[in-house]
Amino acid sequence: MRLFAHLRPALHLARCELRGGLRGFGVFLACLFLGVFALSAVGSLASSARRGLAADARALHGGDLEVALVHRELPAPARQYIEARGELSAVTRILGMARPAAGGKAELAEVKGVDAAYPLYGEVRLQPAVPLAQALAQRQGRHGAVADAALLQRLGLQPGDRLLLGEGEFEVRAILAAEPDRTFSALSLGPRLLVSQAGLAETGLLAPGSLVRHDYRIRLPAGDEPQPFIADLQARFPDAGWRVRGYTEAAPQVRRFLDRMDTSLTLVGLVALLVGGLGIAGAVRGYLAGKVRHIAAMKSLGAESRLIFTAYLLQILFLGALGALLGLAAGAALPFLIASLAGEWLPLPLQPAIDGQVLALAALFGLLVALLFSLPALGAARRVAPAVLFRGAAGLPTHPGRTIAFAVAALTLLLALLAVATSGDRRLALWFVAGATVCFLLFRLLAAALVRAAGRLPPPRRPAPRLALDNLRRPGGPGSRAVFSLGLGLTALVLIVQVQSGLDGLVAENMPRQAPSFFFFDIQQAQGADFDRVLAAIPAVSKVERRPTLRGRITAIDGVPVEKAAIDSEVEWAVRGDRYLTYAAQAPDAMKIVAGAWWPKDYGGAPQVSLSADLAEGFGVEIGDSLTVNVLGREITAQIANVREVDWSTLQLDFALIFSPEPLRNAPHTWIATVSAPQAQEEAVFAAVTERFGNVSVLRLREVLANLTGFLDRIGAAFRLMGGIALLAGLLVLAGALSADQHRRLYDAVVFKVCGATRRDVLGAFAAEFLFAGLTAGAIAAVVGTLLAWGVLGGFMQVDFVFRPAIPIFTVLAGAAVTLVLGLAGTARVLGKRPAPYLRNE
Repeated sequence: MRLFAHLRPALHLARCELRGGLRGFGVFLACLFLGVFALSAVGSLASSARRGLAADARALHGGDLEVALVHRELPAPARQYIEARGELSAVTRILGMARPAAGGKAELAEVKGVDAAYPLYGEVRLQPAVPLAQALAQRQGRHGAVADAALLQRLGLQPGDRLLLGEGEFEVRAILAAEPDRTFSALSLGPRLLVSQAGLAETGLLAPGSLVRHDYRIRLPAGDEPQPFIADLQARFPDAGWRVRGYTEAAPQVRRFLDRMDTSLTLVGLVALLVGGLGIAGAVRGYLAGKVRHIAAMKSLGAESRLIFTAYLLQILFLGALGALLGLAAGAALPFLIASLAGEWLPLPLQPAIDGQVLALAALFGLLVALLFSLPALGAARRVAPAVLFRGAAGLPTHPGRTIAFAVAALTLLLALLAVATSGDRRLALWFVAGATVCFLLFRLLAAALVRAAGRLPPPRRPAPRLALDNLRRPGGPGSRAVFSLGLGLTALVLIVQVQSGLDGLVAENMPRQAPSFFFFDIQQAQGADFDRVLAAIPAVSKVERRPTLRGRITAIDGVPVEKAAIDSEVEWAVRGDRYLTYAAQAPDAMKIVAGAWWPKDYGGAPQVSLSADLAEGFGVEIGDSLTVNVLGREITAQIANVREVDWSTLQLDFALIFSPEPLRNAPHTWIATVSAPQAQEEAVFAAVTERFGNVSVLRLREVLANLTGFLDRIGAAFRLMGGIALLAGLLVLAGALSADQHRRLYDAVVFKVCGATRRDVLGAFAAEFLFAGLTAGAIAAVVGTLLAWGVLGGFMQVDFVFRPAIPIFTVLAGAAVTLVLGLAGTARVLGKRPAPYLRNE
C-alpha cells in the first residue's frame, strides 16, 4: 500500500501541471505523432492488402484449387475425374507477337486463352461493357479478342479493328479493363491479349515443345475445402508431375512482396520514431529545466522524490498516449482514404479495416520510445536538491542516477527485442538494430568531438567566426544537438537514396552495356538453321546465342523432397515453380566452372547436371549429390557433375540447370536465342525476325529494363517517403533545440549590442554558428550514410556499389541550408528586442 500511497497526490499534481497548457511539448507531440503514424500506416496498408488478398483469394487464384502443367495438357483420366467432382475451367498462357491485320509493327503480348467457364470466380470488366463470351465468340469465321489498352495503343488499334496472332486473325471487340485472377508483377513482359481456347488453337502457337502453360481451375461444391481433394488427387495420380495449389496459396509472390515491403518500411518507420525520440528527450528536458525551482520548492515543503518523479512521469505518459493516438488515427485512416480515392487503380485488392494488432504494436513502439527518451530527464528532475532555491542559476543535474540508467538500458534492450521478434525477417531486423545502435553511438561521439574540437581551435581574427566558435564550445549549446538530430535524419535519407540509386544504376546503366538486345522464344527445331541464316544476313548483329530449352520443376534435392529439404531463403525461388533448363554436350564459351568437371562431348551415360553456384550453396549440395527434376511429367534424377559461377545481372543466356544431352534430347522442346545489336539497328533485327517467323516471340530487353526501372522507382518512392518522415523528425528536433536555446541567444544579442555590435555583426556571428553546425551535420551524414549504403548494397544485396558524389554533396549543402534557415528564423525575432528591459532584470 505504501508503494501506491503517493499515486493519488501525484495524479493531482500532474493534473494541475497540465492545466497550465502544453506549451513546450509541440516538438514532443509532433515527433511521436510522426513515428507512430509511419508505423501504423505501413502496418495498416499491408494488413488491408493481405485482407483484400484473402477476401478475393478464390478470384485471384481462379478457383478453389488450380492444377498447373507446362508444355502439356491435363491427361484425359485426370480431367474426367476432376469434372466429376467439380466445375473445371481451362486457361492457357503463352507469349505471342500481335500485329495489325492491315500491316504494321508487331508487339509482344501475354496471350491468355480461356474457355466458356472462365472465370469461375469474380468477373472480367470490359469497355464497352459486354459479356466476355460474346466478345470472344466466333463471328463470320473470325474469333474475337479483348486486349489491354496499352497493347491497342502500341498497335494503333481500337475496338472493331483486326489483329494477327500467329496464323490466326482476330477482331478486337473490347478493351480489357480488369481480370479477377491477375495481380501485379515487377517484370511484365507484355500487355494482356485475351482470346478463346478455340481461337488460340488456330494460331499455330501451341506447337510441341512451345513454352506454354496450362492452368486448370476447379470450383468445388459449396462447403468443400480444397485440401482433402488435393490429397485425393495426388494419391490417385502420383506420377502426374503437376503442381496443385489451393486458393489459400493464391498470389504467393504478391504475399511475399507484401511481407518484405512491410518489414522494410516498418524498420524505416522505426528510424523516424527513434530520430523523433531525440525531440522527445529535448522537449522533456527543456520543460523540466523550467520547473527546477518549482521542484526544489516542493521538496523544501516535504515532497518526496518519488512523488515528483511519478507526477511528471504521468504527464509524459498522458502526452505520449495523446501523440500516439493521433498517429494511430491518421495511420489507420490512410488505407480507407487510399481505397476511396484510388481503389480502382490499385494493382491488388485493398480491403481497409481497423487492425487492432497493428495499431497496438505501433502504440507500444511509440510509448516505449517516449518513455526511453524521457526517463533520463525525469531521473535528473528527481535528483534536484532543495538548495537550488538559494542559488543564482538553476539547471537539471547531469546524471539521472543508477536506477534510471538501468531502466534506460532495459528499455533499450526491450525495444530491440520487440523489433526483432515482430519482424518478418529476423536477419534484417538484427542488422537494423545493430546499425541503429552504431549510428546513435557514433553521432553521440561525433557531436561531443565537435564541441571539443571547437574548443581547441585557435580563435579566428574576425569577430563573427570567433563568436561562433565560442558559442559552439559553450556547454549546453545547440551545436552538438544539431549535429546529432539533423545528422541522424540526413543519414537515413542518404542511405535510402544511395541504395535506390545503386539499384537504379544496376538496371539502367550496368545491364544495358552487357545485356543482349533481344530474347527470342519458341523457335521450333526445324526453324533453327533458317533463324541463324536470317540473322547472319544482318551485318549489325554482333552476337547470337541459341540453346534448346524446356521447363521443369525441381522435386527433390539429394533424394529429399523439396518440401522437407533445408533450402536457404535466398534461393527458394528455384523450387517455387517451373524453371527454364537446357542441355549441352559441350561447356558453353566463357563458362566458369568452380567445382567438378564437364562431361565428355560424346557422353551417353546416366543423367548428369551442371548447377549454378548460388543454387549449390543454397541447396547445400556438392559434386556427386543428386537433383531430381520433373520434366513433362517424367522424373529425371541426375548426378551433380560440376558447379558454375553465374552472374545473373548481365542477363546473358544462361541457366541454373544444364543437363547432359541424353535424357532431354528427344523430348519435345523449342529453342531460345539472344541477339546483340547496336540500338540504332534493333528495329531492323526485330522486323527481319518477326516478318519471317510468325510463331517466334520477341522480348525487347530495353522495354523490360524500363518496366523494372519504373517498378523500382515506385518502390523507391515509398522508401523515400519514409526517409522524408525520418528527416522531418530530425528537423523538428533541430527546431526544438534551436528554440530551446533562444533565451541564450537573446541574452547574447543584448550583450553584443550594448558593447557596440551592429545588427549585422550579431547576425553574422549567429549565421556562422548555424552554418558550421549544419555543414558538420551534413558532412557526417554524407559519409556515414554512404558507408551504410555501401554495406547494404555490397554486403547484404551483393550488388556492386558505385559512388555518386552528387548525393553526399547535396546532403552537406542541405544540412547547412536547413540549419541556417531554422536558426536565423528564430534569431530575427531576437535582434528586434530592446536591451533595457533585459538589463534591468540583471
